[in-house]
Amino acid sequence: MDGCVVRQKKAYPVYDDDYARHVATIRQELDTCYPNLHLVGRNGMHKYNNQDHAMVTAMLCVENILADTKLYDLWQVNSDAEYHESGPAAEEATGSGLRLVPTRVVAPELAPEA
Repeated sequence: MDGCVVRQKKAYPVYDDDYARHVATIRQELDTCYPNLHLVGRNGMHKYNNQDHAMVTAMLCVENILADTKLYDLWQVNSDAEYHESGPAAEEATGSGLRLVPTRVVAPELAPEA
């Protein structure tokens, strides 16, 4: 087993018209060629997340590694959240305003009986 952390100074996500398509291409390539590579946090995922969301991706990644399967889709962390620094306009947005947080998947044999 081995691991590595690379700390890149001043790396910051850049959003443009093709951002989502480019990230999807990179994600597919990494999933195909490097299935044991786990990207987490703002710089690892090149995704604007606040510190809380970056930590959630790391904690859920650990759960995925321990389970040796993809229990959580880390790319869904903060995907439903409104931009938290957008001010009064964010308060007028439609929708519930509730953040979707991935929940643990419980194997049927471990689920409590109803």
